[in-house]
Amino acid sequence: MMDDTRSLHSTYDSVRSVDKQPAWALATIAVVVCYVIARHNRKSVPAASAGSHSIFEPTWLDRLRFIRDSRTVIERGYSKFKDTIFKVHKVGADIIIVTPKYVEEIRRLSRDTGRSIEPFIHDFAGELLGGLNFLESDLQTRVVQQKLTPNLKTIVPVMEDEMHYALARELNSCLDGSAHWVKVDMIHMLSRIVSRISARVFLGPKHCRNDLWLTTTAEYTENLFLTGTLLRFVPRMLRKWVAPLLPSYKHLQQNRQDARRIISEILNDHQLGTHDKVSKNGDPYPDILTLMFQAAQGKEKDIEDIAQRTLLLSLSSIHTTALTMSQAIYDLCAYPQCLDPIKQEIAETLQSEGSWSKAMLDKLHTMDSLLRESQRLSPVFLLTFNRILHNPVTLSNGIHLPKGTRIAAPSDAVLNDLSLVPGPHPADTFDPFRYMIRDTDEPAKTSKTNFQTTSLQNMAFGYGKYACPGRFYVANEIKLVMGHLLMHYEFKFPPGMERPVNSTVDTDMYPDLGARLLVRKRKTEN
Repeated sequence: MMDDTRSLHSTYDSVRSVDKQPAWALATIAVVVCYVIARHNRKSVPAASAGSHSIFEPTWLDRLRFIRDSRTVIERGYSKFKDTIFKVHKVGADIIIVTPKYVEEIRRLSRDTGRSIEPFIHDFAGELLGGLNFLESDLQTRVVQQKLTPNLKTIVPVMEDEMHYALARELNSCLDGSAHWVKVDMIHMLSRIVSRISARVFLGPKHCRNDLWLTTTAEYTENLFLTGTLLRFVPRMLRKWVAPLLPSYKHLQQNRQDARRIISEILNDHQLGTHDKVSKNGDPYPDILTLMFQAAQGKEKDIEDIAQRTLLLSLSSIHTTALTMSQAIYDLCAYPQCLDPIKQEIAETLQSEGSWSKAMLDKLHTMDSLLRESQRLSPVFLLTFNRILHNPVTLSNGIHLPKGTRIAAPSDAVLNDLSLVPGPHPADTFDPFRYMIRDTDEPAKTSKTNFQTTSLQNMAFGYGKYACPGRFYVANEIKLVMGHLLMHYEFKFPPGMERPVNSTVDTDMYPDLGARLLVRKRKTEN
């Protein structure tokens, strides 16, 4: 692994230790905290607030508490206000939590163009960090929905090819051919593997192993999250003066500059006609960058615009995919007796299909169940269906949501609702077979339990047309990498270690990012 590549845990540690930032940053936060308090005391939607311990408790205390206790706050709010809506206070925003009873209603009533990217841009100071172009155009979403997802049958073999190279570089190099157990940082290692696979899909075979690109995408994630989080404490009118004082902001600008230069070189290469690889169906080689440039219109063809969109796609795919796989592997290490049925399904399906194809991955129903159960207990995000309303909506209970209202669904709380969790085992127990459908003669029923399938009871990827457009790609990537890891490697906790405990930063969840696993090749692989 490259020594200068930063892992995801440095982002997490930085955000959770704001008190260790330079004195000037703390001073800035202290000066503006009164402004932040006043800003959020304005008139808002009449909804009960979750998280307050007393009617006399100031709202700013709710916001600070939410940074670390968000899961508890949301779960209590959902339990108490399941049949209506409620409100949570986070630093920088009030969010109206819309329970399943009203999610479908809002989906039908609101014919606006609100997208999940809009709250993200708001949270991470998009006006300063190159995010406003995402509000003007949905180019990356169009390409994912219209080009990437329909071409997964062609892309999965490409992903597998790069995965073998990534495993050799990032995991086998650590094991060094040894039959002994080696301690590995799973999240960092998986982030590197996913980063390489994503680069192959996004940039194509000629440019995907550019070390500067791999470093840039890793650093961009860290610098964006840290800069955006710190700027939430700063009034919007002051951010353009405060941001340049942040080291992470300066690094972020360098990341964007490097990405722009790399993307420019690749696009120039494409236009010169040297990028001529063709897929079996005769279409141009379906790397995302080529497809985005072909689909771009007008200002969308700007190099900086294309580079920024490619960076954001890399961020979203690498971050969530690595965390999801890490959590699932931790669960299997905690319950090793569950591994054999999963391996058996992989072996039997591979034998019947003959290769790691999309058709083969689609038949890994036990893997789907494992991933859904792990995601239920350890989601990456506590809230989904994030939107900012562009038009007012009045619910059937008479509550009026004005234009500009920020809403979200309590996907984590719904997934863990005792009345909704299926299976014979208690909801707080890990059961990787909980979502298994035994009757595989009913494809429609089986598809409802797929990892990527969304419903009002499973909004981990969002819901309806507002669901994550890349979830089909992510599901195939996760099953591909997980399948190879489980079949060819062994994992266990070091002596005395138990499953890493999850904790939250705002509405995101992470395991203990200092945790390590022992890994070795399976004996048949040595």
